[in-house]
Amino acid sequence: MGKKFNQLTLNCCHLSILQPITSIRNTMDVDFEKIEQKKVKKFMMDYGLNKLSGFANMRPICYDPAAAATYKKHFQSFLIKQSVDKVWNTYTTIHPKEAWNGDMVSFGLQYSLKKNSINYLNEPYAGMEKGQIIILNLRIFGGLLNIAVAHEIAEVNDQERLIKLCYMEGGASEGSQWITLHATPEGFTEVKHLTLYKSKSNFRDTKLYPQLHTKAITEFHVNVKRKAEQPA
Repeated sequence: MGKKFNQLTLNCCHLSILQPITSIRNTMDVDFEKIEQKKVKKFMMDYGLNKLSGFANMRPICYDPAAAATYKKHFQSFLIKQSVDKVWNTYTTIHPKEAWNGDMVSFGLQYSLKKNSINYLNEPYAGMEKGQIIILNLRIFGGLLNIAVAHEIAEVNDQERLIKLCYMEGGASEGSQWITLHATPEGFTEVKHLTLYKSKSNFRDTKLYPQLHTKAITEFHVNVKRKAEQPA
């Protein structure tokens, strides 16, 4: 009996050692203590994002050129008085907690599809890359309403200096955003931000969204501009 018991114990331990590390990682709980916003926590629980494996079920709903006529358009541009190379480096390396930080928008957390890991508010940031999912908190109407929104970084193109973001399934909007950088004759950088979007509410798309989106992305670009224009 003792011999059989020892053999079973060895077999059990052997199986535990051979269990794939990725399988163990996929069942890890998200550390909600590192997330500040209540709405972001609720959003994650509602969509099964209390474990890393839940992020695999999130789906981007990007702009569909075949249905171009159904989308609304929003456009803004910004001028940053630094070289295009320095500005591009700032956009792709600035920590999300610094970029998404204002009266309206705050950074919740970021998940990397490539690394299957979460980047929390106060953790080091290795830089922007395709496949990152950003969850933000929007403080609307002076704090009377807070909502959580998620975007996926669909493209980071160093040659064209282009960043593309897509809305995620489950949110009110669908579509894409494109941020592009262009050198000016003066040696500065013009940043263009184009959004093609739609929802199930025409009132939201024509009355609410343009105003709220303008405020949100202005906070973002002003934060990047401030960092890019800091003395070396």
